[in-house]
Amino acid sequence: MFYIYIFCLINFVVVKFFGDFDSVIGRINVVLGQRRYFGSWNYSFKFFGTISTAINSYKQDPSLGLAIKLFIVNILCFVPLGYLLALKLEKNSMIRVALFSLSIILCIEITQFITCLGIADVDDVILNMLGSGLGYVLFLVIEKIYPMKSKINRDNSKSNPNS
Repeated sequence: MFYIYIFCLINFVVVKFFGDFDSVIGRINVVLGQRRYFGSWNYSFKFFGTISTAINSYKQDPSLGLAIKLFIVNILCFVPLGYLLALKLEKNSMIRVALFSLSIILCIEITQFITCLGIADVDDVILNMLGSGLGYVLFLVIEKIYPMKSKINRDNSKSNPNS
């Protein structure tokens, strides 16, 4: 399930392929055109720049716009990452889940920059990490109520007598 989630996450966040190669190629050409004609590269290292723009946009028009999309995509899409990492890692801790999450998120941002399929944005990293952290907290709450991980470990040790 973890690998299926990662595949879907990369498609949804980076590639954004939904059956139309022309739209993917078009996005790449737009970024390359902005580099060529305006000298603007597809990265933003300004902390809270995108977030403050989205909040200001929301204040002007509180409909489902940039702000809602930014927060939904960048937080909610990464909740499963924290949850599934906590479930997958043998020795999970907040630090380990955070480091693995950060590694995956940085790989996504670097891929967006290199492939011109998106904008590498420090605010995305912040919001993605928030989502992953919420996923880890969700894991802790669910594990407290219904200890799934210990059950999975018991089932794995029964099926593998050499453990």
